[in-house]
Amino acid sequence: MNLIGHGFIAPTDILPEVYIFGAANALPLEVIQPDGDWRKYLPPEEKQARAFYDTYACTVYGTLTPIEILERKLFGEQSEYAERFVYIGTKTRPPGNNPHKIAEWIRKNGLIPEDRLPFTDLLQNLSEYASPNPLTADYTKEGKKWLTQKSFSHEWVATDKHDPKETQERLKVAVHMSPIAVSADAWQKQNGLYVKEQGQRDNHWTVLVAYEGDNPIIFDSYEPYIKRLMPFYDFTYAKRYKIGNRPQRSWSLMNYLKELFK
Repeated sequence: MNLIGHGFIAPTDILPEVYIFGAANALPLEVIQPDGDWRKYLPPEEKQARAFYDTYACTVYGTLTPIEILERKLFGEQSEYAERFVYIGTKTRPPGNNPHKIAEWIRKNGLIPEDRLPFTDLLQNLSEYASPNPLTADYTKEGKKWLTQKSFSHEWVATDKHDPKETQERLKVAVHMSPIAVSADAWQKQNGLYVKEQGQRDNHWTVLVAYEGDNPIIFDSYEPYIKRLMPFYDFTYAKRYKIGNRPQRSWSLMNYLKELFK
């Protein structure tokens, strides 16, 4: 039984105000990982499917993973966030979702820890995975609290079909600035490498964590979790992410001001 779902849905348009890597409205170019290899910062492996159902949530997993990697690198935080929180909030269901919608929802609604809405074998079907629906007020409030502590932004690195070698050169630069979420064709293998046949459409959203020469290295939400791809693999879409800690005001000063202006 093939449980690999077509969880990636390509955006129908890229609006002018959307951030584009290298353009006038791009995020700052900041090298964070000088060797472009994020494998030492990988979070625990997580599978987006169980024995009898697939969540079609690759765009959620492929967005949260770069955030968790960045927090390990930048802040030494071993964060693990709840995919179900984002899945429910974004109304992601088969056949999947647009990764830009996922990132924008996180930017506006935040995240909660994995242990608050875990994905375990106790969840017998997709309906149980996608509950509570809608999210409770407590979960929503907790997500908003994350936004008071973290800043989050994102931009497209590749947005449409063009020369794979040109795309790879952009990705080889961008991967020094964050792990890069990429669209791919899940998954065909030849001679030990994962390949994309000419004319195949991307149906999966996953995470580029390094290059070995011209071979992309992927950290995926399907086993095997580390995948080595063919040189110049033709990724159609790709996104870079940026995360920061927001300055926290002193609670003693805040309490003083509250008392002062009662």
